[in-house]
Amino acid sequence: MRQSTELLNIDSVRGVIGELLPKSQVTLAQTATVMELTARTLQRRLAEQGLSFSRLVDEMRFIKARALIQERERLADVATHLGYADAGSFTRAFERWTGMSPLQYRKRFYQRVHPT
Repeated sequence: MRQSTELLNIDSVRGVIGELLPKSQVTLAQTATVMELTARTLQRRLAEQGLSFSRLVDEMRFIKARALIQERERLADVATHLGYADAGSFTRAFERWTGMSPLQYRKRFYQRVHPT
């Protein structure tokens, strides 16, 4: 496999994904267009760095989900903001990431921040 001479700035990819999440279902093609690359080039450069597009999307959803839950956003609003079809789909993803529901996570977060 031929290595590209230009490394991809992964933080830039994460930033674009983060910007696109609340607007629509994020796709490789959308992200590549914003970054002024072809979808194949973006995919290849991610692979060269041992990453996949779906992994980065999942990672950004998790990061944003934690922040929104900590801000006490409604779960339905969090799900919509992250591009999930409904709160149930979001809850299942969050449980996969953390082993707990979004409400359990929120409760633990606030117990740590505001111990009684």
